[in-house]
Amino acid sequence: MVKEIDKLDKMKVGCPCGGETEKIKTKWKGIPVRAWKCLKCGEEILHPLDAERAMVIAKAIENKELSVKIRKVGKSLTMTIPSKLAKFAELHEGTIANWSINSKKELVVEIVD
Repeated sequence: MVKEIDKLDKMKVGCPCGGETEKIKTKWKGIPVRAWKCLKCGEEILHPLDAERAMVIAKAIENKELSVKIRKVGKSLTMTIPSKLAKFAELHEGTIANWSINSKKELVVEIVD
């Protein structure tokens, strides 16, 4: 799998208009994705692995499957990870995650393990 990802990242992608492309980072439906942007027409071609991941997340968001209620356990607050997201991200019991806070309305989770 890692070799496939490396191949995709090193690929040169041509645009249907015949123009050359450059690698960019963009958002699709608010979800960060890698892509290639045509220098001639401006068309953006999403990285296939990121597009697949973004579609799963977008579908879950549309179906409100990513909404969770924060609960109290002892003196701490906790929230669960929806099973579709956990399965997609290959999370399991014991997975280590680092949390950071961007603002009062935005938490960032980085999966370490």
